[in-house]
Amino acid sequence: MQLKTKEVERIYNKLGMPVKETHHKRACFYYGGKLIITTRLSHGSGDAKAPDKIRGDFKLNEEDFKRLVECPLCLDEYTQILKKKGFI
Repeated sequence: MQLKTKEVERIYNKLGMPVKETHHKRACFYYGGKLIITTRLSHGSGDAKAPDKIRGDFKLNEEDFKRLVECPLCLDEYTQILKKKGFI
């Protein structure tokens, strides 16, 4: 799956992930005040590097990650998936 930088940034916004600007964009997902996942993205536009790595950071299979990118998968459903997998 090819992934654009803007699509990843949209995911960060949708999930309410704060982004810290360093030599990469580092985003964190918190649930109940606890850090659950971190992911990073190179600066720039165009294609995101290593989309499978980014998908792995979000702890999703390919089908669920595609739904997250395309927007049918919402924050509530994402947290349910993480709960089912034991990350929350």
